[in-house]
Amino acid sequence: MASRSDEDAFGVGLRPGSDHYRAYVGPPEHYDLIAGLQFTLLFKAGLRETHKLLDLGCGSLRGGRLFIPYLRPGHYFGVEPNEWLVHEGIARELGTDVLRVKRPTFSTIADFDLAQLGERFDFAVAQSIFSHTFRDLAHKGLSGLRECLAESGVLLATFFEHDQTAVGSGWRYPTNVPYTWDAFSAIAKDAGLAVRRLEWPHPRQTWFAGALDEATAAGVAARVAGADAA
Repeated sequence: MASRSDEDAFGVGLRPGSDHYRAYVGPPEHYDLIAGLQFTLLFKAGLRETHKLLDLGCGSLRGGRLFIPYLRPGHYFGVEPNEWLVHEGIARELGTDVLRVKRPTFSTIADFDLAQLGERFDFAVAQSIFSHTFRDLAHKGLSGLRECLAESGVLLATFFEHDQTAVGSGWRYPTNVPYTWDAFSAIAKDAGLAVRRLEWPHPRQTWFAGALDEATAAGVAARVAGADAA
């Protein structure tokens, strides 16, 4: 059984958005669950160690602590405006030795201008980013991702699905911004991405795949559903 000091260190009982490296990015009790769901989804979708991965909103390296050791040196790129989260993730979850071996790149880009990274990515993951963006910012973020995907690149991301779409602008955190699937997929299409809803577990949100063309998006959805081998 975990001690009280262990629970305090891992943010157990804190509300999402609290000033703690685990709680700030979501319910602390789901920190390991969300990490595992991200990694297994991307692996099933085709991610391999030779690919370049963009982790948009990498936070305290909830998923990065799995992706960085797996990928080849220089192939992980994390974007996180809250720099303190990355520092805490390195100190508390990853350690500094792996940084020397794997050479990840971290950026504090806050406006979705991802072209400044100077890379084209085989895969991008955006876990619980578009669950907090209204239409204007969702469109900007999806457009930014489109601009930095490789020709056959794939985006795996989540949004907060609901039977109504919220009205507003900008960013809302930690409260979610709900969308119907039709409303969200229309934003993605307008941003230049073909999208498919994915059959993949998540405690609160819906996963989707995005790509530059319909065939790639559909192929990823089929692969994740088990209808096609990786």
